[in-house]
Amino acid sequence: MDFADLVAREGFPAGTQVTVLAEPGGRVLRATQPGRGFELLLTDEAVQMYGEGPTLALVLGRLREVAEAGLPPLEPGQSCVRQTFVGD
Repeated sequence: MDFADLVAREGFPAGTQVTVLAEPGGRVLRATQPGRGFELLLTDEAVQMYGEGPTLALVLGRLREVAEAGLPPLEPGQSCVRQTFVGD
């Protein structure tokens, strides 16, 4: 799966950048706009339990919803607000 294609198909608001970063135990998907940001930690357990395609679709959908509603502001020296998607 091409991540850029998945992001493009999701239809994020103009000016939203979506990136993915590897992290121990999973991946962080981050949506940012100037001065704003939100991220979701997708755990390896969730991917194993539900499959890569369905979990990426769910996480990207959630990021788009938050971006459409308005990403939380970033304060100097602080990281993005984060949610975690785990397996049961």
